[in-house]
Amino acid sequence: MNLTISKPQFFFLIIKTQIGIGLLSLPSETERIAKGDSWISVIWAGVMIQLLLIVYWQLLKKFPNHTLSEIIVRMLGPYVGKAINVIYLAFFILIASYASMLYVRLLNTWMLRITPVWVLLLLIIGTCLYLAIDNLRVIARFFVLSSVLIGVLLLISILNFSNEVHFTNILPIGQAGATQIFTGSEKTFFAMLGFEVTLYFFAQVEGNHKGMFRIMTLANCFITLFYAYFVFICLIGLSPKVLEMVSEPVLYILKGLSYQLFDRIDLIFLTIWIIPMSVTIVSYLCMAGKSLSHKQSSYRKLVWISGGLVFLAGWYLSTLENVDLYSKWLEYGYLIMIAAVPVLLWLGSFLMTNMKKVGST
Repeated sequence: MNLTISKPQFFFLIIKTQIGIGLLSLPSETERIAKGDSWISVIWAGVMIQLLLIVYWQLLKKFPNHTLSEIIVRMLGPYVGKAINVIYLAFFILIASYASMLYVRLLNTWMLRITPVWVLLLLIIGTCLYLAIDNLRVIARFFVLSSVLIGVLLLISILNFSNEVHFTNILPIGQAGATQIFTGSEKTFFAMLGFEVTLYFFAQVEGNHKGMFRIMTLANCFITLFYAYFVFICLIGLSPKVLEMVSEPVLYILKGLSYQLFDRIDLIFLTIWIIPMSVTIVSYLCMAGKSLSHKQSSYRKLVWISGGLVFLAGWYLSTLENVDLYSKWLEYGYLIMIAAVPVLLWLGSFLMTNMKKVGST
């Protein structure tokens, strides 16, 4: 559990956790709110995440070599602290379950229509568990290796420009108004989540922590531009009416592409996309394990238990016709667990510092 990773590996750990299924439907969801200014909403979401990363950085600097779970116990005591960490454990399991359910529904819709849900869940979660129970160095190396696929995805997306594009769909810039752009950025914010891995893996980055904030910022900038690019190509490649009707416009925009050597580019894209989607679950299983355990043996047991619960919860969610209410509660949970709690801990750290100063005098 004490094995370290390099700063470049930390960079890829962040971006691979953030790239998930949310991007595939994001252009449609933001277009309904911010219209042609959806790409601006993505940039604003990146700004909000950057502000939160500043808080993360300041908090982690005050408690070097500590994960979020250790900081919570240190500040709030063993009983309250462990109780909150149990809540974090449950929260990460719920997030992984929701992501697993979305992945299975996507595969059932686009590729494997008659494959039973439980089979797909077993394959996805089983593969993720195989990686999650290993040490962080092995996990980070896989994340770096699989990041090559990001370049492949970008190359495939460029093929869209061989179709007819309409730049007038984004004009005039600012047409939606500041209120709608900001509302759209809230929806984008939840699609770009995953940056909270910094709270659990920051302490295991090798070397001094100088320059770590730059790594976190670069990762956020990359993801923001990555998401903004895909929203942009959907805006100029599909009409507003089509964007409102389709649920996964990133795949839909590639569906009509066909070449002599390749057919159904959308399925090739989705096949590659399965890996980024899966590593997101790996990260949440790791965070679930690290929320209560810091020894490799107990960590592995907790990850196995978390994986079993993710499978059961994902199977249950797949039986529901509508999960909008569940999704809304998860968003509220995110605001509390990923934003409010770290901010309160950061503010509370100033109180601890002042109390120490008073005690020393």
